[in-house]
Amino acid sequence: MMKLRTAIVFCCAALLTAGLFLLPAPAGAKDGELRFDGRPKVGEPYVISVNTRQVRTYRMKLVGINNPPRRRETHDIHAVGELVYQSLDPLVIQFKVEVLNQTVDGVKTDYAPLAGMTAIVRSSGVNLRDIPLGTDEDAAESVLGGGSASSASDTKKKTTKEIREMLPGARRLIASMFSAPLDHPEEYLGKSRKVKPGEKWTASAKPMLEAIKANGLELAEDKVTATATYNNPSKFYEGNILAQNVFFLAESANIPGYDFKLEVHFQFPDDGDDPPFRVERSATEVVNRAIPEGVPGFSGSVMDCVTTVQSDVAMIRKSKMKAKKKNWFLDLFD
Repeated sequence: MMKLRTAIVFCCAALLTAGLFLLPAPAGAKDGELRFDGRPKVGEPYVISVNTRQVRTYRMKLVGINNPPRRRETHDIHAVGELVYQSLDPLVIQFKVEVLNQTVDGVKTDYAPLAGMTAIVRSSGVNLRDIPLGTDEDAAESVLGGGSASSASDTKKKTTKEIREMLPGARRLIASMFSAPLDHPEEYLGKSRKVKPGEKWTASAKPMLEAIKANGLELAEDKVTATATYNNPSKFYEGNILAQNVFFLAESANIPGYDFKLEVHFQFPDDGDDPPFRVERSATEVVNRAIPEGVPGFSGSVMDCVTTVQSDVAMIRKSKMKAKKKNWFLDLFD
């Protein structure tokens, strides 16, 4: 059950960061086509904002009981910072913290004292790891990576008991943000496409089927439908940048004990050179498991697990932002 319950979470996490961690792009598409294969520029800073909320509800449907027992878990993440790709293959990224906090079941942890520090994240294969946020007394110094604006004296000031105690949690949080499978938008949408506003086409569900299979449930292709729709272009970031809007929808069909729905709104740059400016997603997964016959007092009862995930990830190259405001992260969206 645990594996099935996490399948859609892995699928959605991949699309949360879709386009952010990618290998060099193939030859460009023809003029006039929408492109979904843009890649980040090595060495250039990007502003990134991450907001996610996951709610998981467990419910026992007990025979003869009108108010079944429930358990609810929530996890919210809010992060803003500056991202620099030091290398694409192997992947090495530098994340400078501006804002970092999470709330788990109503308890908020704010990593504000880490603002200005930089984590270096390296990949091996498809999983990101090796995040040098240590737990010892030299941890604050190890957080500072190449390209950080902090000086040695700043590091010394920040090497406090409070920061040292925060580092293990910050390390896990950053790992959860940058450890999704490396799905690319073109694996779902295609590398490029000539389309008109409102046009819909069949998208690929193969990456999702593979993720679900890896987590314990093998589905036939006809059990999942996936479509993409091109909507009218819009302006992004204070009306300064033209964005192309694509809506992706994937749904399960007629699977006993399992159901999911995934909606993703992509905003791609008009020139196709960069990853998506923004990826908004909403996902719901439902797993039903009947308690085996013969269990005293529970025969005919069902355990439900409903997981909902909502996220909004935006990333824009700083050179495309027309104003370098002190609080730029507050003005990232229109």
